[in-house]
Amino acid sequence: MRSRLVRHAKYTAVLLLSFVWSNVTIAGFPAEIQARVEAALVNILKLNRPGEDGLATIWDGNKYVQCRFTRDHVLRCESAGTVLQPSLAHVLVPERVARLTALGWRFDPSFGNYVQVIPSDWPASQIAEKILQALAEGYEAELAKLEVRTDWITSQPCPPRNGPSQNLAGMINDAPAMAATAIRGCTYVPKPDLGPSTAAASAAELIDLYKARVTGEIARLRVNIDRNIFAVFGAGIGYIQCRPDSSPPSIYCEAQSADSWAALASVLTPDRVAQLHASGFTDPGRGPNYWKNYPLDQIDDAGIARELLTILHDVYGYNGVPTLKIVTEKGR
Repeated sequence: MRSRLVRHAKYTAVLLLSFVWSNVTIAGFPAEIQARVEAALVNILKLNRPGEDGLATIWDGNKYVQCRFTRDHVLRCESAGTVLQPSLAHVLVPERVARLTALGWRFDPSFGNYVQVIPSDWPASQIAEKILQALAEGYEAELAKLEVRTDWITSQPCPPRNGPSQNLAGMINDAPAMAATAIRGCTYVPKPDLGPSTAAASAAELIDLYKARVTGEIARLRVNIDRNIFAVFGAGIGYIQCRPDSSPPSIYCEAQSADSWAALASVLTPDRVAQLHASGFTDPGRGPNYWKNYPLDQIDDAGIARELLTILHDVYGYNGVPTLKIVTEKGR
């Protein structure tokens, strides 16, 4: 009789532990998003495309984990770092990096991401929990808002990645739209920063630093009014992009919104959005960004440059360091 009671007690304890673990999993991670992450992992682990590797990407804004399942059955997962995404320095403070390290993620100097090789024979649920734990504890991502996708890429040692001026920088991506700015190679070697050694304390100082270059780029758009060209002025966190419009002659500019990059939700406060409105920018609707047309018979190139640099400083908090990133249709 005593033996049966002992067995019953052990069985009850096992059930209780299972119940507690199940509740922790459900309470810690939204059931719907965990199911989507699991499905994505199963998709890349089970779908065999000859000559291709499977990619599962899970992200919130620019906070991401991407897992690549190669043809030699290695599941290598990477989480975003600050080398290609300097704005993540506000997120990856030492305490959170320590959490990632405790969870088994190790810094990889090749692209500045954090890397972990996960046994591909683990249950998808266990791998999903590991990914969600990294996003929650290392990045404080909003798990309920995570986006999930799978892709396949030609199997190669060093596939193309999103460049430092792009969203989700450092992520493996062979999309044609990203080709002009993609990193191609097995390591990222940043170009020398030839920008200012001290930060601009005001919009006026920022204008002094970059007015000549930005004015020149606006002039290029004006001269080539009938061509499909553009210039992007990237501040690391947020950008303004402009192109010529011939009917009527104007420079059309967009200022990045939180609709196109969720990380900007904490930057574009109501007061800062009000400054965009005061400068004549219209809310997203025709596209994902704020937008404005500068009629070329009403404002000169230097005037446009001054306004754009003021917006970068006052709205996006850009102080001139690191160097203003300017990308054109030629990728430079």
